Order: sequence, then C-alpha cells, then structure tokens
Amino acid sequence: MSQRIVVSQVVPLPREEVFDFFSRPENLGRITPPDMGFVLRSGDVQMRRGLRLSYRVRPFAGLPVGWVSEITEYAPASRFVDVQREGPYASWVHRHEFSDEEIGGAPATRVTDTVDYDLPFGIVGELARGLVRRRLVSLFDYRRRAVERLLPAVVRRNDSLRVVVAGGTGFVGGEIARELHRRGERVTVLSRSPERARAELPDGVSVVRADVSDDGSLRGVMDFADALVISLAFPNSPMENPRRGHTFEAVDAAGTERLVAEARRVGVRRVLYVSGAGAAPDAKRHWFRAKWRAEEAVRRSGLEYTILRPTWVYGPDDVALNRFLSFARILPFVPLTGDGRQALAPVFVSDVARLAADSLRDPAAVSGVFEVGGPQTLTMREIIRVALRVAGLRRPLLPAPAPLLKLAAWPLQLLPAPPLTPAAVDFVNQPATVDVGPLLARMPRRLTPLEEGLGTYLGAAKPEAVEVAR
Repeated sequence: MSQRIVVSQVVPLPREEVFDFFSRPENLGRITPPDMGFVLRSGDVQMRRGLRLSYRVRPFAGLPVGWVSEITEYAPASRFVDVQREGPYASWVHRHEFSDEEIGGAPATRVTDTVDYDLPFGIVGELARGLVRRRLVSLFDYRRRAVERLLPAVVRRNDSLRVVVAGGTGFVGGEIARELHRRGERVTVLSRSPERARAELPDGVSVVRADVSDDGSLRGVMDFADALVISLAFPNSPMENPRRGHTFEAVDAAGTERLVAEARRVGVRRVLYVSGAGAAPDAKRHWFRAKWRAEEAVRRSGLEYTILRPTWVYGPDDVALNRFLSFARILPFVPLTGDGRQALAPVFVSDVARLAADSLRDPAAVSGVFEVGGPQTLTMREIIRVALRVAGLRRPLLPAPAPLLKLAAWPLQLLPAPPLTPAAVDFVNQPATVDVGPLLARMPRRLTPLEEGLGTYLGAAKPEAVEVAR
C-alpha cells in the first residue's frame, strides 16, 4: 500500500538562497543522519531535469545499498522532484517545494517535502511499514535540526568581530562558532580536518587547517583576528590515547599554551577559554589539572580574557547523555557506570554558546572566571529519567559497580579508539556542581531547565512537521 509523508519547515532566509542550498546534491550528506552512511558517488552534480545521481546509503539495519535517483522536474527557486530508479524501495517519489514566507517582516522560505513510497517484498514489507515510517520521520526530524544549524538567521552588523574558534568542530566549540555566526561576527574555525568541519558549519563560517600540537601550523591563522575562542577536545574524549597525542595534557594544556602564544604574537585583543568545573592546580583528577594549566596560560597572557567553567553540557550532539539514550533504544534497560547518585547541574549547550558570544563584547566578562551550570542540581539517575520521559522511552536503570567496569575497561584502552577506559569511568562518575551566583551577578541571564532543553531535540516533531499515511 502506498505511503505518504509530508514535512514542512520555515527557514529564515530568502527563497533563492534556500533553494540553492537544497538543490546542490553535495549538501545532501550534510543533512542526512551520520548513521545512514551517505556517500555521493556521482561526479556530475549540476542540477537539471534528467540528471541521475548515484548514492550509497544504509537505510535499514546498517546494511549498505546503492540508490540511483533521477531529477524528473526542475523549476529553479520553486521546486524539484527526484524519483528512485534503483534502490531499496519498490517506489520513491520525493517532491521538494519552496514558497515565500515572512518572519518578523524579514523574508523567509517554507520548504515542503512530500514523499510517496512503496515498500518491497509484499506482505513482508507491509509488516515493516511502521518501522520504516518511524525511521523516515526520524530522518526528517534530523534534517530539520541540521537545516536550522546550517541555515540560521544571521544578524547583519557593521561592527563585526573577527573571531577565530579553536575546537570549532567539537560539540561545544561548534555551537559557539554557529552562535557567533548567527550574531553576524566573522568566524574562522581551526581544524585538522577542514573537509569534515565544513559539513557541520554554515557556509558563512571560514575553515582553516591547523593543528594545536604543531606551532608551525598555527602561524598566520590568527592574523587580523580581534578575538580567540578556545574550546578544545581530542577525538573520542574523554577516552585518552597517549600514542596518538590525544590526552588532556597534550591538547587542553599544551594546545592552549600554543594558541595563546600565537595570539599574543599577532596582537589578538581578547581570548575566551572554555575550561571545566573543577579545574584547580591540586585537583585529584589529571584532566582538571590540565585545564588549570591552560587557564594559567590565558591568565598570564596579558590579553583581555574570560574563562568559563561549565559543568556537564548536554545537547543534540553530545556523546554523554545521548549515549544512555542510545542504550535505551536497543536494550531493555539503561546501564549505568556506577550507582548514578553523583550530583550534577547539567547545562544546555545553547546557554554556553550564548554566554561565550556575550563574553566577547560585554565589559562585565573581562577577567571573569565563571562557573556555568543549569538551574537544577540533580543526580545522574534523575537526569537520565527525565531524558527518557522526554524521549518517550520507559526503561529501568541498571547500576554497575565502578571497580568492575574499570577492570573490564582496562584491556580496551589498548584499542585504537577504545569505547571505555578506566579513567573514563572516573570521568563519567564524577560529580559536577557549580555556583552560578557570580555569573548571574555580573552577566544576568536565564538558564534553561533540563526538560525544556531536552524538549528542543528529543520531544515530538514540531507542529509544522506533518505525517500522512494512506
């Protein structure tokens, strides 16, 4: 039986600009969930009627399949239609339509996607209808969030700051870079992998190749910059890999020292460092001692500075809270890395990004060292239960003895990208409470409650996303 899904979204940009983004095949991978393994195989990507595009995707159970689609209609700035010619569906017709809207008197565009599809394998396919439908709704919900990130409304200003963001490909640093771009600042992100970084950032953000472990690669990347934001994180953090230089000492501490030295050399005026709640010279954990070393480099730089010490940061792209939710989707329980009774004050990533952007312009932020957390202090168990409720999941929590987990994780640290290490067990199980009083006294603001923040990406689809089956 034929199925239909209709999804509508308003993008705060003129129609021609929005159509240009959607009609470029090379952008499709940027708005497709990573677990679908999207790869564009076609060399010819000049959009037109009759164009055939070849992809490889993993739409079901991680199995790779080929997909060939043909553009059967193409009306610039108005619509285009792609039809599956080879692929996993018995039939697939996707209509993309663009119409004018307004947001606060400014031009905007309504993007409407209508997909008509049939499943293969007869009655067997019909049995999987509900699963496929949920997968497609999830895909379009991801795409909605990706479009909001890549095509934001941008403030036009004449006094833009030239801001370099080190760590702008990471979870927190990427959100800071996008927030600065939305505010009209001229943003450059430093990355060891510019191609990967480009896919995650708006086109208006520049990306430059640089490596904080190499002094030479930092030469010239901050020339003419007004401000430097440092929000470093090594791959697979917090699982360290000393053989590859992926440690808190090598990246957070030494990397920040190199960045600050280069900023001083070229005359950058202001630096913002994203540290962590608990940073101290005599901290029990080495990651907090590394962050203190980085803070000292910032404080002694002679530059205007602000240091933020966030507690546990959550959001759409975090690899902490979302990992527990991933377990909940595939297991009948949620495993904990301890008893789950450690106290935390989770802070929404958007709050951290807005504070970082404010700090580059607000005189009250100069020489400030601010602890940053959310408005609630909860146990890990309470946080996970709230997240499960918002996501519409019901699962019991299964605590595990931390010493046993550390013993099991010991051999895993020999892997190239270990899923867990003994130190990472301690990292996850540490409490993280903060005093936000000094921050709110100098830079008053509203901090997002946990359930409200989670609801922006875990809750049901927005009312303008409509699904119809027939």
